[in-house]
Amino acid sequence: PEVVMVYLEGKPRKGVGPQDVAISLVAATFPDGCVKNKVLEFVGPGVKELSADFRIGIDVMTTETSCLTSIWQTDQVIRDYYENIGRPGDFRELKPKNGAYYDMVVRIDLSAVECMIALPFHPSIAYTIHELQDDPERIFAQVEEACNRQLGGKVKLDLRRNIVNGKVTCDQGVIVGCSGGMYENIIEAAAILKGQSIGNGFFDMSVYPSSTPISLAITKNGTAATLMEAGCVMKPAFCGPCFGAGDTPANNSLSIRHATRNFANREGSKPGNGQISAVALMDARSIAATARNGGVLTAATDIEYDLPSAEELRYVYD
Repeated sequence: PEVVMVYLEGKPRKGVGPQDVAISLVAATFPDGCVKNKVLEFVGPGVKELSADFRIGIDVMTTETSCLTSIWQTDQVIRDYYENIGRPGDFRELKPKNGAYYDMVVRIDLSAVECMIALPFHPSIAYTIHELQDDPERIFAQVEEACNRQLGGKVKLDLRRNIVNGKVTCDQGVIVGCSGGMYENIIEAAAILKGQSIGNGFFDMSVYPSSTPISLAITKNGTAATLMEAGCVMKPAFCGPCFGAGDTPANNSLSIRHATRNFANREGSKPGNGQISAVALMDARSIAATARNGGVLTAATDIEYDLPSAEELRYVYD
């Protein structure tokens, strides 16, 4: 297969997470199929600015670009990660050889990535959260038209019902699974919601750790308690909402999720029975910011919060 260099430079801003980078990448590559069945190779000076969790959060989404597979250069960050999880012997140094040839290059300036939202029915239907909040009527009308063509008249999607007083409002937030339920995503979401409340209105939020060890770690260090105090519901380690299991959205509702995909006929929707729900993909940080704002769509870069310390972000293998 052909090999595509994904050249990373810069450093993500506070509030920007791996899903924001991933959605930007999917939006740039999926529509014209430029990386279909090719291998993505992540290299460049920006790689060292990303934690292992951040890299994993991007990598698990590369399938949505239609690539064949993806691989990353490794460094001391990954060596330390393997040490920390008790698997030091599994570390391997990976880097391009001098003179390595690539069939194509995708450049990503991490410092320029904004908080993103991917609207139904594909992760590539992407906008910045600021773009959507500035012009929700026009964007939702375009997305509705495309979605309703895809639904073939079985049921009509109505996104504009979620515009209240000129602002996009969401019914549900979910942080889950292999992309969303990673340790650092949950830790930073809790930092955003610390001492806050998701309110007592219609918005609800669930958090699923991606593994039982992560669930145990966030229970021991108080992160789960912080989220519960804010009004979130903690769920067991689980893989499912991206294919329609768990926290099924109500008919006609808008659910924002840090998950891998938001296809039609997933997420519990049953167009054949006259039911449809809208699922949009976002990073855990902006989902937490939206929850903190009572369900009004909010970019995590627009709120003040204390970043977790390096020690708090360090997942302790037990």
